[in-house]
Amino acid sequence: MRKIDAHIRSSVINAILGVLVVLAMLDMVIALLNQLDNIRSTYSFWDALYYVVASSPTRVYEMIPMITLIGCLAGLGGLATHSELTAIRAAGVSTPRIMVSTMKAASIMMVLGLIMGEYIVPDLERMTTSFRTIALGREVASSNDGKGHWHREGDNYMRFSAIEPNGVLHGLSVYEFDDEKQLTAMTHAKRAIYQRGEWTMENVTITSVDEFNTQSIKRQTDTFETELTPERLKFVAQEPKDMAISTLYSYGKYLDAQGLGGGEFKLAFWKKILQPVSTIALVLVGISFIFGPLRSVTMGQRLFSGILVGLVYKIAVDLLGPMGLLLGIGPLLANLIPIILCFLWGGWMLRRAG
Repeated sequence: MRKIDAHIRSSVINAILGVLVVLAMLDMVIALLNQLDNIRSTYSFWDALYYVVASSPTRVYEMIPMITLIGCLAGLGGLATHSELTAIRAAGVSTPRIMVSTMKAASIMMVLGLIMGEYIVPDLERMTTSFRTIALGREVASSNDGKGHWHREGDNYMRFSAIEPNGVLHGLSVYEFDDEKQLTAMTHAKRAIYQRGEWTMENVTITSVDEFNTQSIKRQTDTFETELTPERLKFVAQEPKDMAISTLYSYGKYLDAQGLGGGEFKLAFWKKILQPVSTIALVLVGISFIFGPLRSVTMGQRLFSGILVGLVYKIAVDLLGPMGLLLGIGPLLANLIPIILCFLWGGWMLRRAG
């Protein structure tokens, strides 16, 4: 019986690794093609290639549930194609036992996802995003072009065109408002460096605004006060989906203290916490396919079905999360709904298959 379990696990693991390599390579090719339009004097082809390769783990992390689903379909499907699955069941191995062996193989991807999401993806995403932003826009780092990063602190709003991993700010803009929400001053700086507990700005333009006119002065350097530190700036510079679980929790508390809510961060927090559970749910659906409607189809049809289910699941998660926040059902429940539906669907198909 142990040999049969090991055979099932090795078949599924090999299939998952194969799918991982193929999808990662395909993803890098597509990402590189998307970067070709951005090539310029400060951003060469080799810069684009470096960015694509270095940021690949971030994109692979987001595909882990789909990779695991397709790998399980391919692994178990291969056994079914060669009638090995039929022989295994004829030898007295029950469907639940096959499911357990498959889940053990899939658990490798679950553990890998937790490690990547907590320790690899956050720092790597900061590094690659900063590299690309600065390489693309050194000459416009202090302009208002591009999305940049926004942060609110009290009645002040700040924007940064780019943030280096070491905390150096490029294209800093600070907008100050009074108690009546009227703009009173604007400060623009090409760069800002954190030194001895304060931020030192370089090439500064300060514009005072009143009811009748504006007045601007320029300075080589100046300082500004804020609760932001280079460590906290790491949070501002990242999308919630790229943050570590511990970071999402602590930054969510900081936003609550600032009165800024933080529903998007709570949504990302629960999505990461529940990623292993969502992977299990998708694997259950994949197993139900093998013993049900995909029992006697070709490998190509199985892979297509896995990709289709994975895409539908991702779209459902991406839609239900924000909709849940708007409807007030809470980030935890918004993330649980598609997972529960997958469990119900997979269980129902397994029951039909006997």
